[in-house]
Amino acid sequence: MSDHAVPFDRDAIRGIQRRLQFDVQTASIREVNAIVNAIERDLGVRFIRMEFGVPGLPASPIAIEAEMRALCDQQLAHVYAPFEGVPALKEEGARFWKLFTDLDLPPHSVVPTVGAMQACFASIALASLLKGPASTILCLDPGFPENKLQMRLFGARHESLDLYYYRGDALVRAIEARVRRGDVTAILWSSPNNPTWVVLNEAELAGIGRVCDRYDVFAIEDLAYFGMDTRRNYLVPGEPPFHPTVMRYTTRAITIVSSSKMFSYAGQRLALMFLSPSLSDLRVPALTARLGTDNVARGLIGGIVYPNIACAPESSQYGLLAMLKAANAGDQRLFEPARVYAARAKVMKRLFLEHGFHLVYDNDLGEPLADGFYFTIAYPGYENGADLMGELLHYGISAITLAAAGSCRREGLRACVSMTSEGQFDTLAIRLRRFHEDHPA
Repeated sequence: MSDHAVPFDRDAIRGIQRRLQFDVQTASIREVNAIVNAIERDLGVRFIRMEFGVPGLPASPIAIEAEMRALCDQQLAHVYAPFEGVPALKEEGARFWKLFTDLDLPPHSVVPTVGAMQACFASIALASLLKGPASTILCLDPGFPENKLQMRLFGARHESLDLYYYRGDALVRAIEARVRRGDVTAILWSSPNNPTWVVLNEAELAGIGRVCDRYDVFAIEDLAYFGMDTRRNYLVPGEPPFHPTVMRYTTRAITIVSSSKMFSYAGQRLALMFLSPSLSDLRVPALTARLGTDNVARGLIGGIVYPNIACAPESSQYGLLAMLKAANAGDQRLFEPARVYAARAKVMKRLFLEHGFHLVYDNDLGEPLADGFYFTIAYPGYENGADLMGELLHYGISAITLAAAGSCRREGLRACVSMTSEGQFDTLAIRLRRFHEDHPA
């Protein structure tokens, strides 16, 4: 079957969905991924893959070579890594934080984890212990769907404020109105946001920080896409503008930086948690019974990260160490993925808009959205994003619903640009043109 012969066989696709017993109305990211894999295999076609937020560029040779040296020269494969992290990585991580945010951190406030997923998992676990089982995590949505799975595992309660309706002063007022009820233990968000790609500005971060300090709440700031807001160049070490972070405005913050996206190091599963110094040194007597210590940093590392998965692989830590050293020295090659994804997003957004789609989250406090890893789309006549996603499967285009990301906008889809190469743009244009012809707006 030709890749351009869309729509694909509808009966065959319905049969695949019945066989897999997945309902596109409720399918998770991985279930959508499994459906698309099966369609590609059974029908001999290739999709425009926008459902999975995974990197699509090779890792830097700087990291690969450093990891190989660590494995060969230091014979690391048969020994456990230090569970608190390789000291040199913690030191270089603190230096990275200083150079790119202009904030000082001691190395013991830098904690390597097995990806940002584990960092969020550990942060949510800590949050669920600080104020007891009746406490609530306030999510600035939409967000990373798996965070809700983590909360469900812990039995943690969560509530949502949607960035579609709340930005600027209105966002800070809404957060404070909810937090002052006294049961919120943490505020969780990503910026640039997965999936909308909006970016919280300094005034919003300052307001959130003020609320955290005033009401004894801590911030969980997921900067998985650190440095990928291409409207501004935050990537010259030691020079302003420095990267925005809530840690500038509160003493109670955990900020997470992933090696997966900006550094394309996803397969090695590594991230860094940065704890504000005051939070690292904070003592909470109620933690002792569950974590064996009342100190937040020691409890987080020894009582949550360690029993969860022991330690991050040591060779991977040396790979990230090499990349941080290069970034700290100003090697701009490390930041090329951000530019590649931005270029892809610019073209792909244009193609969707030219063929009748519109952006759901369509501006960033009145400014045009940056081009980056994600954007959000909808199509006239489709009030349910799952229906739109199900129809696009017949045209060889995959995505996930905004509802799966916790959005109030049920009509929309999240599109990720990472797996769509420049060589597929013509195919995308042909499929969108046929979809638009078959579904006149």
